[in-house]
Amino acid sequence: MAAALVRPTLRSLPWRLFASGWGVGLVMAAVPVLFSMELSAPVLVNVVRAVALCGAVGMAFVLDDPARHTTGVSPVPRPLRQALRVAVVWAVGAAWWAAVLAVIRVGVEPARWSALPSGAVTVEAGALFGLALALAGAVVRFSETRLPGPAVAGAVLALPIAAGALLPPRFALFVPPGDPRWANSHLLWAGVLITMFATWMACGPEPRRRFGGGLGFRRGAVG
Repeated sequence: MAAALVRPTLRSLPWRLFASGWGVGLVMAAVPVLFSMELSAPVLVNVVRAVALCGAVGMAFVLDDPARHTTGVSPVPRPLRQALRVAVVWAVGAAWWAAVLAVIRVGVEPARWSALPSGAVTVEAGALFGLALALAGAVVRFSETRLPGPAVAGAVLALPIAAGALLPPRFALFVPPGDPRWANSHLLWAGVLITMFATWMACGPEPRRRFGGGLGFRRGAVG
């Protein structure tokens, strides 16, 4: 069943919205290369974080589906439909992220590239992608909206900024390389990634509503 759904899933995804976020991110990553800018490791990491945020904004639209209320009554369960959409976009997003790191590496001297913790910033990017996915899943689960993307994109932009401003120093997420809190912050990032995926999966099943009063009949709700 899943294989038969891949082609219609590819057609239904809002590729232009994804491409917009990914395109802005690639341009942002290319600017230091094009202008031969010699960035310090902390500044370079912040550039990579900004690029990752662009990708997460694109991911915010992964569950946008104008035909949501039509597909909701299909025999294909919503968790499978969502999983296919996420798997396709996540795979393309991973290729985009590899391209981002490759572009940055072109313009960075080997010594400075070795100072860039690419594995750690990849965990951060994954957590931001997971944040967008979890928020989109929650909006779909608890509302009737067909296009959660715009609201989720705004939240994805706002929440990391709010976290940076409101979290106490010991729980800081956006710390520079070399900071004593670097390792602990990335344990937190890994926890965010796992929590966001768990949240999305918990929001995946279609809501169940009671009908028939005391008879206790249950029926799947549309969506």
